[in-house]
Amino acid sequence: MLNMQKIVLLSCLLIGGIGLSGAQTTKAVKQAVNPETITLVKSQNDDRQYSALLLDNGMQVVLVSDPSLENAAASLAVGVGSAQDPKNQMGLAHYLEHMLFLGTEKYPEPSGFMKYTQANGGMTNAFTAFDRTNYMFQINAAKLDEALDRFSDYFKKPTFDPHYSDKERNAVNNEWSLQKAQDGWNLFALEGVTANPASPAAKFNIGNLDTLKDKPDSELQKALKDFYQTYYSANIMKLTLVGKQSLPELKALAIKHFSAVPNKNVELPAITVPGLTKVQIGKALHYQSIKDMKVLFIDFPIQSTHKDWRSKPDAYIHQLLTSEEPGTLCKELRNLGLAKNVTAQIDSENYGPDGYLRVMVDLTDAGLQQQDKIIAAIFNYVDLIRKKGINKSYYTEFKAIAEKNFNYGPKPQPLNQAVDLSMAQFKYPVAHLLNSDYYYGKYNPAAIKKLAKQLDKKRARIWYVSPDEKVDQKIPFFDGSYRIENLTSADFKRWEKIGKEFKFNLPPLNDLLSNDAAAIVENTYKKPQQIISQPGVEAFLVHSQHYHQEGNAAIDLQMNVKFVQDSIKNRTMSYLLNDIYNKQTMSLIDKASRVSLNISSSINAGHSQDIYISGYSAKLPLLLDKMVTEYVNLNISPEAFNQAIDSFQQSMENKRKDHVFRQSLSQLGRMVSVIQFTDEEYITTSKTVTLDEIKEYHANLVKNTLVRILVVGNFTDAQVKEMALTAHKKLPGNTAPEERAVNRYALPLAGKPALFRDDVALADSTVLQAWFMAAKSDEQQAQVEVFDAIFGNAFFTQLRTNEQLGYVVFSSQYPVDDVPGFIMLVQSSNTDLSGIKTRMDKFRKDYQKQLDVLTEQEVTPARDAIIANILQKPVDFYQEANWYRDEFISGKYTFDKRDRMAAALKKVTKTDLIKIYQSLLLKDQSAYAEVQMRGTNFKDKPFAGNK
Repeated sequence: MLNMQKIVLLSCLLIGGIGLSGAQTTKAVKQAVNPETITLVKSQNDDRQYSALLLDNGMQVVLVSDPSLENAAASLAVGVGSAQDPKNQMGLAHYLEHMLFLGTEKYPEPSGFMKYTQANGGMTNAFTAFDRTNYMFQINAAKLDEALDRFSDYFKKPTFDPHYSDKERNAVNNEWSLQKAQDGWNLFALEGVTANPASPAAKFNIGNLDTLKDKPDSELQKALKDFYQTYYSANIMKLTLVGKQSLPELKALAIKHFSAVPNKNVELPAITVPGLTKVQIGKALHYQSIKDMKVLFIDFPIQSTHKDWRSKPDAYIHQLLTSEEPGTLCKELRNLGLAKNVTAQIDSENYGPDGYLRVMVDLTDAGLQQQDKIIAAIFNYVDLIRKKGINKSYYTEFKAIAEKNFNYGPKPQPLNQAVDLSMAQFKYPVAHLLNSDYYYGKYNPAAIKKLAKQLDKKRARIWYVSPDEKVDQKIPFFDGSYRIENLTSADFKRWEKIGKEFKFNLPPLNDLLSNDAAAIVENTYKKPQQIISQPGVEAFLVHSQHYHQEGNAAIDLQMNVKFVQDSIKNRTMSYLLNDIYNKQTMSLIDKASRVSLNISSSINAGHSQDIYISGYSAKLPLLLDKMVTEYVNLNISPEAFNQAIDSFQQSMENKRKDHVFRQSLSQLGRMVSVIQFTDEEYITTSKTVTLDEIKEYHANLVKNTLVRILVVGNFTDAQVKEMALTAHKKLPGNTAPEERAVNRYALPLAGKPALFRDDVALADSTVLQAWFMAAKSDEQQAQVEVFDAIFGNAFFTQLRTNEQLGYVVFSSQYPVDDVPGFIMLVQSSNTDLSGIKTRMDKFRKDYQKQLDVLTEQEVTPARDAIIANILQKPVDFYQEANWYRDEFISGKYTFDKRDRMAAALKKVTKTDLIKIYQSLLLKDQSAYAEVQMRGTNFKDKPFAGNK
């Protein structure tokens, strides 16, 4: 299960997971009228039906009906979280979340619900946030009734079987071990450690074997049950159901399964203790990062803005603060070579009744040496917003943009929508659950001024983050260290003097905001059709089969060159050019993103430069032309080049300190490629690249590109041809389309295992095993997918739930270029590599017994659920637009992968599963690859022997 406490969001730090939930501490919204009479405001493009109701036990429910869905989802949020942990059992809310999955009186099988959802094309999970706990699942829509019967029993009669108490303590401990060396978790913990000691945020929230145990004043099992009995009450629970069933049918399901959840008439816990008092403000905090991070951020403490959610003072300030227009903070710090990126976030309820506005700067080496200048610039620009930024014209623009984004935005995935709506019910009235983030009411300058007044530099908390910070204290329960000191009057005088160097201006109004809409073209092509193919350029067009009338489109342009794969230096330079290009186009990308025109540039799987643009079609040709022009005229200055080198080396170095299981998966990806360069080789090569070399490489790329374009959506043949030829004119290569460069793969040979062994600078160890068939096969790939739907839960339940071998335990299909493959992975903090591998091998071989008793009736729902997922109508245009992208990038122009897989899946039987299991995993007929990563807990233990 996931403990998804809100992690510090840094521009240079990615935290994986389903989503980050901030503190949500407002009192439960009191509905003045019966929620069944309230109409939810929805987008003009949203064809889903919505309603709400209040069960007799006080549980509020939101229902979402969409007949096109093949998957249903549910989410139940409880108004309690780690903030309510007793001090003598820190992590109890999280531990309870784990224990709830281990059986109920009606369904006693531990992890039985996980098994049920996986066997029916779905999944289940949960997360513990600051003052909410969320339980969720997704499943084939036909199974929703039975799934809800199982799911709702968590909240009626869980067993809390003492047999699993120590096992789940170990699971929580393993989860803590997984995160304690990750900078994001350390920084999040440090927010609490340096906050008001009386605030719930100051407590350790994950839990481990030391905090979750019997104590003289607290028996763990009793504390667990007391916590559940005290807080798990229907009247502070919010439920959302999303399915293909009609609203009356969903209502009947909600009443049937959740009316019996006990109502204990609990008052929703409110957090009233402030996180930041006078004692905690005006501080400098130095954090010695574990990864190579060079970051500065400034927190301005603020009070909760939730009561002003209709007038959006926080969003208003954020829009001005993060603009990338010339003369603004973000743009100028990058122009000065001090910052790679500047962004901001506002969480006014991070600590409960209060929080912060945070400005975050990803520093260059020059910026690291001139942090006083950056601090002075931030204070200067914030003062400009305070003095001159309150303007109704801005508010009018932000409101228009928000309304456009709401009306033209994509529909959410069922599970995401269920989770979002269950959490939102605690904060917003039913009518505005869907549009609360987009709703701008009456212009309220007083609310904006009130927030702006709180952005007082004398109250700031300044965070210095780098590997070289001088520190003197350890962060309790985590691997990081820090130092804290007071800001002085001399500091502020120094910054005020430096700040006079800056002459910022506020951003102009957004000239991409327009109500002009392109005419809806004829819906002609159901699959990508080649529009042009000649030396130097090829283009395809497909129209939306489900959302054509919305007028949206997506354009994928690839600058394809063969020589990018000729050497590691060329591949390295392609990454460096992409970094320079991203920063040069950041202003355009930012401006477009604010009006739902999305632009990204990346190096794709074939190692070619890729430009992807999507949104309402009227503006896309203009944006594509601008992006191509920017690339052709790329300004590769010494400063931009040096920053790109630094960022590239930093990212490669930091991969060594990523979660161990992610490092293992990255190594496997490298091992199945024809060109198998290591991160170390990339770092070494980047040190040899010169400015002249990369300029020459860029010039050769521009002159020799094969322009490849895939267009999805509201364009005609003529328009696509014009866009393609316009791009080709600026990128005048003459490579024949059939000579395009695509990614090349090299699988190990049967009988010749590919093995990788390495030590990592983290505590845990990982074993990853992979098997591959000898040739491409849709039929075998389908068999592997169904096999994993059944095998995966058994593997997880035995090694993770029953044996607690590790927190990260999973299997998955792993096809490589349509060659069927399968992987098993375990990351452990308590078992060495030999122990992990021995247990994995034993389970794999013993699984024959479970297959022998498997019935055709168990295979059928798993198979049918996967088919339904493949044939499911896309939830929005953008999901549909991605259907053909992988095939386009890899040059597979039949564009029939989905149809082929659906047809192959329909043939899968129990006999097929036994056959693929034996041939792939048992009889040494398949190719084999293995990755072992040895953690510091096991540095004196040997690597495991060969297969």
